[in-house]
Amino acid sequence: MQGQPRYRTIWSRVQVGVLAVTVLACIVLLITGAAGRQLDPVFAVAAVFFGIALIGHATFLWLTARAERDAGSGGRS
Repeated sequence: MQGQPRYRTIWSRVQVGVLAVTVLACIVLLITGAAGRQLDPVFAVAAVFFGIALIGHATFLWLTARAERDAGSGGRS
């Protein structure tokens, strides 16, 4: 079984890091109110949008790691 290309998992790890920082920044701006009341809905939507993307990339990495581990063990559970 052929695994994912190495660049794809490296790029996904980079994206997970950037998305995590972005989601945290949006949450901090919402909690502190530093963005102003007019921009609060924008940061709330951005936090949800980037959070969904973060979940997707983290799931991809988890499934890829699990598939590589299962392939390495000969498919035994």
